[in-house]
Amino acid sequence: MIETPDRSDGQIGADALAADLRRRIADVPVPERLAASEARLRTAGLILPVVGLALIGVAWFQASGTAFVSEQIPYLISGALFGLGVVVIGAGLYVRFSLASLLRFWLARLNAEHQTQTDRVVEALGRIEAALQAPPRGRPATPPPPARPQGVERPN
Repeated sequence: MIETPDRSDGQIGADALAADLRRRIADVPVPERLAASEARLRTAGLILPVVGLALIGVAWFQASGTAFVSEQIPYLISGALFGLGVVVIGAGLYVRFSLASLLRFWLARLNAEHQTQTDRVVEALGRIEAALQAPPRGRPATPPPPARPQGVERPN
């Protein structure tokens, strides 16, 4: 349960709620990403497909030097499939860390845009509130409609 100080009229103060929210957010543990490790893994994601393609090329070269299919299959299994796996792992690493940094940037930009829009809405609501609380300028109060005399019926 949230314990917040009450105002004198019994309502919870907005400033107290905001301060309590800030305090609770500051207490949330958030692990920090290491930019260096992400850069290394992204670089590994670029290098591994090149290594995998080189392994596939070596396996093809070794297999092309033999005349019998039974001698070519071990080269293809050991070199080409392993090379293909290395290509897939490298591409996955590169895509994962590239998308992570892109989405982090997008989320930060989205957050900044939402904050700007919220500030605009709050400012507009403040102007509306001030206009509603201000006395009318130069407009006479509209008189109430005239009352009908008692006992008089309308003609049909």
